[in-house]
Amino acid sequence: MEFDIGRAVLGGLVGTIAMTLVMTMGTRLMGIDMDMPMTLGTMFLSKGTAAWVLGLMAHLMMGIVFFIIYAALIRAFGIHSAVAGWTALFGAIHALIAGMAFGMMPVLHPRMATEPPVGTDRVPAPGVMGTQLGMMAPMAIVAVHVIYGLVGGAIYAA
Repeated sequence: MEFDIGRAVLGGLVGTIAMTLVMTMGTRLMGIDMDMPMTLGTMFLSKGTAAWVLGLMAHLMMGIVFFIIYAALIRAFGIHSAVAGWTALFGAIHALIAGMAFGMMPVLHPRMATEPPVGTDRVPAPGVMGTQLGMMAPMAIVAVHVIYGLVGGAIYAA
């Protein structure tokens, strides 16, 4: 499949929107205290609406950049069929890498609480693969990244 930057951007944007919607619904249903837009936004601003909006914009931009990488991998590996399946696999691998990086977040994040109580201007430290957020968090992290890859891949292959 030929590399198409426009479809990669669209796939990354729509995939990230789908991922964020599922993440938001899932965290509330599963009782996981993880809000990725707020976590990203509070790296720069105090907790609040402005931090959430900034974090959402950062999350959408990161989703676009990562899907451009997925599209480059599709081209590099010469993938011509089952693109959404391959990008779902890329999403699972991406989840494992991101999950490992979650363990390092307290070192980089100025408003991340490493132990309870979290406090009003703090966000919880997720731990490696989100293990500090509950036993469902690792599965949720993998699931939302697979959804990102699947939706983005379907858009990219269309």
